[in-house]
Amino acid sequence: MKYSELVEFEPIETVIQLRQADEKKAAEQLVKTFVISDRMAEHLKDLIIPNLQFDKPADNKGLMVVGNYGTGKSHLMAVISAVAEHKEMVKSLGSRSVREECQRIAGRFKVVRTEIGSTEMPLREIVCGELEKHLSKMKVKYRFPPAQKVVSNKDEIVEMMAAFHKVYPDHGLFLVVNEMLDYFRSRKERELTLDFSFLREVGEVCSLCRFRFMAGMQESLFDSPRFQFVASSVQRVKDRFEQIRIVRQDVAYVVSQRLLQKTEQPKATIREHLQKFAPFYDSLAERMDEFCSLFPVHPAFLSTFERVYVAEKREILKTISAEMKRLLDKDVPEDEPGLIAYDSYWTHLRDNPSFRAIPEVREVIDKSQVLEGRVQQAFTRPQYKPGGTENHSCP
Repeated sequence: MKYSELVEFEPIETVIQLRQADEKKAAEQLVKTFVISDRMAEHLKDLIIPNLQFDKPADNKGLMVVGNYGTGKSHLMAVISAVAEHKEMVKSLGSRSVREECQRIAGRFKVVRTEIGSTEMPLREIVCGELEKHLSKMKVKYRFPPAQKVVSNKDEIVEMMAAFHKVYPDHGLFLVVNEMLDYFRSRKERELTLDFSFLREVGEVCSLCRFRFMAGMQESLFDSPRFQFVASSVQRVKDRFEQIRIVRQDVAYVVSQRLLQKTEQPKATIREHLQKFAPFYDSLAERMDEFCSLFPVHPAFLSTFERVYVAEKREILKTISAEMKRLLDKDVPEDEPGLIAYDSYWTHLRDNPSFRAIPEVREVIDKSQVLEGRVQQAFTRPQYKPGGTENHSCP
């Protein structure tokens, strides 16, 4: 029995960027491939949709999607904005309850997507500039006054929305901005205070009109020690934003439901195979459902990978994809579980030249090569050597 007979493998190797959703065909593909865990479904139904909708009066807030590189943050933001822009894309969502809830926002918005790169521009100038550029393409005439002449940015955004509604009376305007944390890290104290003040106003204006705002962050802005010197400004921003965190459980669900999808019959076969080894390995019997769902990936692969600070989290998906390609045409071993354990990442770490640029990693790699050389020369039982180079199977 081969691995390919048990797993419907779909590799994930590309990096998704928010702006891909500007193209309708690409946006549709992103919606179709988005895997919705139970936890993410709750976020969508309880936080995201209620704060985006504008049919019922509510204290709408801005939204911040928090997740490390590679956890699917950009994919989530692209999907939400695509559904908000194109009504017909709702039917491609993978959760029935989410599809029903998304009817409240589907096709109700004109969407502006942008990513903040390396720049010294103030946040207000970036946001206003992007809005003006895209509004012009929508045939909406509006220019923001210079910052020196503005008392309240909320008033200016409300005026902008009045001009917007003359052209699109039934729509809202949805601004989606990615990679904001790196931008904030580069700002000085006074600049950061002004940026946060503007961000607070953007969050507040979401309850005053049909303008909506969503930002992508690598880590929580509100819990980061980097911004303690402007803690009061951060706290005021926090009051006007809701956070959506992408955690390990969401990544595990993507792995099981997209990379390693299985029907009930293969799951039963996997369970029967693993059951033979349950008496010999701690936690295998207690976590059998999790082992079957992620097979052939060991559940500890994901939790351990989070502690590898030198690698982006998307490396989880790329590494699993590479390991699965290697295993697909191989037989599942009869005398061992046949799992991909976290130590299999060592080969990828060791053979990637970019990691050697990190002094701590280079030192570990050099020391390990010395040890490997000594083992190869001095080990007296060569029949045992292949155990460390083939499939890693110990749970």
